[in-house]
Amino acid sequence: MNKLKGKITDINSYEGISLVNIQIGESSFGTVLLDTPQSCNYLTLGKDITLAFKETEVAIALVDLGPISMSNQIKCKIRSIQNGKILTKITLTCKDGDITSIITSRSSSRLKLEKGKEVIALIKANEISLIEEN
Repeated sequence: MNKLKGKITDINSYEGISLVNIQIGESSFGTVLLDTPQSCNYLTLGKDITLAFKETEVAIALVDLGPISMSNQIKCKIRSIQNGKILTKITLTCKDGDITSIITSRSSSRLKLEKGKEVIALIKANEISLIEEN
């Protein structure tokens, strides 16, 4: 599980759903939650929070894709890569921490991924969970 510490910077809620923005160093992340500040006490502006998302939810792109629906895009460099027969585990170093991605080995081969290569990590907003800091 990937975990990054940040701070809630914006909350937009409507009919039990919230779009929450979190600042992590220089990066801004967005997540969609089935909670609101009225139903969840940790949803407050300025609150320290941990983002959590599975390694299998991190897609890899070789270039900045520009305006697409997936707004959680982080420039990274491949720190290590472990190619398996079916899956490949990629450890990425970003300005604000490390992220692990697990993709198919076919995709890794097609993208010619290797240690030191610069990539963009992509995470869908609905795949990010928030964990309250104590």
